[in-house]
Amino acid sequence: MAVDVIVAGAGIWGCTVARVLAEAGRKVLVLEKRAQIGGNVRCETDENGIEIHTYGSHIFHTHLDDVWEFVNRFITFNGYQHKVLARYEGKTYFLPLGLTLVNQFYGLNLTPAELPAFIAQEAAKGLEGRNLANPTFEEQAISFIGEPLYWAFIREYTRKQWGTDPKNLPASIIKRLPVRASYDINYFPDYRQGIPRAGYNSLFERLLDHPNISLECNVDWLDWRTRQDSTLTARPVFYSGPIDALFGYRFGALPWRSLRFERETLEVADWQGTSVMNYTGADVPFTRIHEFKHFHPEDKETMARAKTVICREYPKTWEPGDEPYYAVDNAESRALLARYQEEAAKVPGLVVGGRLGEYRYYDMDQSVGRGLAAAKAYLERN
Repeated sequence: MAVDVIVAGAGIWGCTVARVLAEAGRKVLVLEKRAQIGGNVRCETDENGIEIHTYGSHIFHTHLDDVWEFVNRFITFNGYQHKVLARYEGKTYFLPLGLTLVNQFYGLNLTPAELPAFIAQEAAKGLEGRNLANPTFEEQAISFIGEPLYWAFIREYTRKQWGTDPKNLPASIIKRLPVRASYDINYFPDYRQGIPRAGYNSLFERLLDHPNISLECNVDWLDWRTRQDSTLTARPVFYSGPIDALFGYRFGALPWRSLRFERETLEVADWQGTSVMNYTGADVPFTRIHEFKHFHPEDKETMARAKTVICREYPKTWEPGDEPYYAVDNAESRALLARYQEEAAKVPGLVVGGRLGEYRYYDMDQSVGRGLAAAKAYLERN
């Protein structure tokens, strides 16, 4: 097949870009470094029919109309609504931080109208005497939820997640924390959410199922481009790998946080009663346990089977050879990223995107949205 455009990376951003370009008549070659498509959303189904999220739990949720319409062309969702529980000092609490958690933790019965004043009172006590002109992560968190809740549910969990004292983190990170003055225990506020009924792998397979798309797996574009003639390597490239790897770590490696997963199959129908349980205390080395069968409550046969798979998640500092998961946002990393972005801007026909390419944390719907925008921008120019 003739090639008009190369997409390097078959994750959610790359597959979205490839599909939009293919539907516009472009001949697209997709190169994937791994043996299979799907990036870190890749799943596998075990012998018991349980869809296991290989790289940690992924729940699709969005308020973006164009993204929802796009993905629903290829898959149907099961209507799963994500709920997260947290274990602290032997008790189980519902997240996010709202009336359910506050009333249980403090032994109160606050109403929605009373909650803001109570939290403000707790925040004022925790922040007394502090200079808040440039708040730290800790101070920002306390201003949102008060000091007791911060110590119970945020401080040690964050230390495990990021490998540093939360005081060293930028306040912007905590702004993702969902806080609400209601008994709503859905973790995400988006009413459009769920898990693909046929599994996440089906989304990627169907996105790339187009006559104008050819796919090659086990091909690292960074190596592949050095072995090809100039007529092929001169094609426009949409690259979604790490931006520092794109330039051979010329200015040094960007800092990442990685994850280690410890999976276990148990002879029980239901081990923890929910899909994700956070462990917020310093006494537990992992941050959370996933139990994957809960993502498909519509699969009654699998749910009833006396087998389940759990997975403990351990954050770690990224080292060469590890999978990068979370960008470490600080002044040094932003300065280093800017240098790599300047280099990328000098390369004709190169578009760098996705979570790794942009060195940003994106939810799946954001990755789809940015893929749609990148492809449409290219088509407008060409």
